[in-house]
Amino acid sequence: MSPSRALLLPCTLLLGAALSAAPLEGVIQPFRQVEVSAPVSSRVEQAKVQEGEAVKAGQPLALLYAKLEELEAERTKALLERREFEAKGAKRLYDSKVIPESKAVECRLDLELARLQYEAAAEQVRLRTVLAPMDGVVVQRYREVGEAVSSGQPLFRLVDLSRVVVQCAADPAAVAPLAVGAKVRVRLPQLGEQAEADGEVTLVDPCADARGKVRVKVVVPNPGGRIRTGLPAQILLP
Repeated sequence: MSPSRALLLPCTLLLGAALSAAPLEGVIQPFRQVEVSAPVSSRVEQAKVQEGEAVKAGQPLALLYAKLEELEAERTKALLERREFEAKGAKRLYDSKVIPESKAVECRLDLELARLQYEAAAEQVRLRTVLAPMDGVVVQRYREVGEAVSSGQPLFRLVDLSRVVVQCAADPAAVAPLAVGAKVRVRLPQLGEQAEADGEVTLVDPCADARGKVRVKVVVPNPGGRIRTGLPAQILLP
């Protein structure tokens, strides 16, 4: 081998090593998580789900005490039916010119007021059923049956694990090749030493933090919930 080729070979190897970008170290987070709070002050009458249970959007999570509200709804419903009967009778009498128009209008207004009162009472009953705002898994239940809750007080914490987010903080120069929407590979040590998955860049923060780092987020599909959150992962740069 000529002296020139012997010098060129180590330089080529060094150049190749320099071009291999180091992966970004990150942490896996839930794609979405919410705390479901009590819409009104009341008492937990019945818990419908347990921690670790998968739920669908709109599924009841808990029932709050609602006896007084149910009685009020029944009262206003009966009043509404009475006003409907009176309004129909007043219309017939007005059409027959037995009563003046003012009396018919008064009965119609009483009917509308009764309908509003019933809708308000029915809404108070509906608020006593706590519903899941999204598909997810119940990871925490803050209150047990019989405990009092205040309006706005958390009752459950739900996480959406159909996808996960790998978030890291990196030097701006290191993430220069990345753009929102770019496809990257993510290494997942929890699934095996060489386990990888496809991900999509959803955030390259344009603003650096006090350490001079920028946030990067990559969303990875998680069918079957195999990928667990809170564990490390690596974003492989192109």
